[in-house]
Amino acid sequence: MFASVLRFGILSVVILAAPGMVHAGMSAADVVKAQQILEQVVKITTKYQAKNIVLEAPTPITGNTGKYLLPVDANGQLTPWATKSLAAQIGAVVGEKATEVATKQVTGHIPFGGLLNGVAKDKGKEIGAITAIGGMEFIKSNSTLSFDNLDDYAVYLHANGVGSDGLAAAMAIYPSLAKKYDDSIGAAYKMAAKGNQTASK
Repeated sequence: MFASVLRFGILSVVILAAPGMVHAGMSAADVVKAQQILEQVVKITTKYQAKNIVLEAPTPITGNTGKYLLPVDANGQLTPWATKSLAAQIGAVVGEKATEVATKQVTGHIPFGGLLNGVAKDKGKEIGAITAIGGMEFIKSNSTLSFDNLDDYAVYLHANGVGSDGLAAAMAIYPSLAKKYDDSIGAAYKMAAKGNQTASK
């Protein structure tokens, strides 16, 4: 076993891994990806802030009944599952690799089955991350806010200044968030800009 300490801002995560199993650096991948996404969003934000347009955060569902559980509470603090997620990304990688093997076995016998690979990879990562954190019941048990719409979910994270650690935790259990985060923010700003134009007439 070896230990690796990953530092992201004020957050330090200690990861234990068996030699040859998974490189500890893999657990940093989602945080790095989140930082890259946020850098892209800064460009979008700067463009609209120059026009005095500020996004308002959508109102979340109070409680954990929504489809998408927020990685922060009402005070903007990371939930226990989000904090645990950063240290449990190894489980996500293991889950994804296991799904890749299963997918290859299945798609090898199904015509055009390879078209499912992307979806299966995302599902594998999602299942792996949820399992590594402690299961959906654990995630729900310490989630106090949620959404039924992923676009609103993304805008809420952005409008409330949730950083790369929170975004990375959310991306781990909702892989599709990484693909549409900046698009969701851009669309929200465009809609806000149209609203400002209408109000000024």
